[in-house]
Amino acid sequence: MAAVLISFKALAQRPSTGIWANVQLPLQLNNKWQIPADFNYRTLGNSVTVLQHLHRIGLRYNFTKNWSAAVGAAIAYTRTNFSKQNNEFAKEFRYWQEVNYKTALTNKLQTQVRIRTEERSFSATSTKASFHAFRYRIKPQLLQKFSEKWGLLAADEYMQQHTNNKWSFDQNRFILNGIYYFNKTSQLQAGYMWLRWPAHSSQHILTLSFLKTISLHAKQ
Repeated sequence: MAAVLISFKALAQRPSTGIWANVQLPLQLNNKWQIPADFNYRTLGNSVTVLQHLHRIGLRYNFTKNWSAAVGAAIAYTRTNFSKQNNEFAKEFRYWQEVNYKTALTNKLQTQVRIRTEERSFSATSTKASFHAFRYRIKPQLLQKFSEKWGLLAADEYMQQHTNNKWSFDQNRFILNGIYYFNKTSQLQAGYMWLRWPAHSSQHILTLSFLKTISLHAKQ
């Protein structure tokens, strides 16, 4: 009986750590239009075992140097529990929309606020029926550049979700990343994220992100 209870607890308990890696490859069409695309791999604890992989694409329009908006779609596959022996993944398809505002406070300090909404559709699994949800996300951030090569990013993202006819807290992410700029179009970010879930559950996440802007015109 004790062994069975411990086994069920292991399946239900979220790991306290994880690794989130992503590659961002935005395609700059011209000064106004961009196709953002990112590919994400999130692990089960500190192992290389996948917990979720998520892929996103969209279309962004820059109204001014401060304001932009984007729409797009994403698909995600998430392991249905936290056991490495489990090979079932829940499929999620989502539409997303966002508005961004960014401004320079000084020559090297920039602030940005992103508001994103998502319409989420989850396919049925062996343990759960299909369902739909609406989520909104608010993410303010500060970006401090120390030199042409180094910078530091601090951000906090809060999320609320509506499902089963009620609103509830979804998650909160506090992010602190160091940035290395290879050049004006390529950068590498690495750092730490404290991820707060409902019911006082939290995770410590190692983050790694590579960004390469691809332009159709060399002068841009």
